[in-house]
Amino acid sequence: MNLHLRIPCLALLLLVALVLTPVRAESPAGPDEVVRIATDELLGLIDEHRSGYRSNPEPYFRAVDTSMSQFVDYPGIARAVMAGHWSDASEDQRERFIRTFRNGLVRSYARAMLEFDHREIEVLPLREDHLRGDRAVVRMRVTAANGRTYPLQYSMAKVGDEAWKVRNVVVNGVNLGQTYRSQFASAMRSAGSMDAVIENWSTAPPEQLDEATDA
Repeated sequence: MNLHLRIPCLALLLLVALVLTPVRAESPAGPDEVVRIATDELLGLIDEHRSGYRSNPEPYFRAVDTSMSQFVDYPGIARAVMAGHWSDASEDQRERFIRTFRNGLVRSYARAMLEFDHREIEVLPLREDHLRGDRAVVRMRVTAANGRTYPLQYSMAKVGDEAWKVRNVVVNGVNLGQTYRSQFASAMRSAGSMDAVIENWSTAPPEQLDEATDA
């Protein structure tokens, strides 16, 4: 398998690694344990849908979407991506962008996720200085089948009294939140219309991610 095919799959792991079954309320999991459980669940999801994906991918997309919706803070991410434009957007525009961002993210990465050929996925011990109140940073190291390793870093938060959710991800030094925020700002300068930007938004794996993982 060539490296180019692995990159989008790896990027999906950045955001979908929080796919898991609900943790029991009487035993709330810490952010690192959430990621450990989530990784196992994600790999199980891939195995479950691998055989039928080519002939009918929709059940797979729906399963990924349902799981991600529980543990990815889409409104929080969308607001950060829109940055200052969020306050200028109408409620309808905000909701449409959240929906467009979510749909694009799930489909773009879920298609490539099946191609990721990994040897090992390791969640590193949670550092004391990486857990502060309702914010946390969880580190992961992914080793591909060819032996190359990729460091991942999840920025997580508790939304209200809910479980930990992902807000941003950094892979090999590439900050996906900042990358998408720059993409949105550039599109606004070019299109000049928020409706046009939302309509044509693409949540494809950033080119910067290819460059970082090809290095």
